[in-house]
Amino acid sequence: MHPVEILLRAAMTIGVLIAAVTDLRARRIPNAFTLPAIGITLGVRLAQGEAISAVAGALIAALVFFLPVAIVGPERAGAGDLKLGVALGLLAGFPRVIELLLIAFGVTAMAGLVLWIGRRLPADRTLPMAPGLALGALWIMWGPA
Repeated sequence: MHPVEILLRAAMTIGVLIAAVTDLRARRIPNAFTLPAIGITLGVRLAQGEAISAVAGALIAALVFFLPVAIVGPERAGAGDLKLGVALGLLAGFPRVIELLLIAFGVTAMAGLVLWIGRRLPADRTLPMAPGLALGALWIMWGPA
């Protein structure tokens, strides 16, 4: 693995973990992470000649997260999730972004089910998505290829 790729993955690892904790605590994913992550990851992927795969991954993630934002608004549906998804789509590229999203939504759904069964999740409450996205990203970055 090229040193630039290792550095990108290390930075994204720290970033997604911070995003997950922040989303759990404050229900926000800071633009201070997502916006630079989008720019840096896109730049690295362009330099590596992987722009088509990266942009395809970002578009898929954006489409998945844009619909809820468009329907109920960015305050309620997670514009931070949308931006984090775009950054991770650039990182994972196509087709691995699909794997990342399946992990993220699967983990979040399982957590919701456990909390709901344990009556710790009110019916009107949503779950933060960043922890699931972080797990999906960690799998894509450091798991088997």
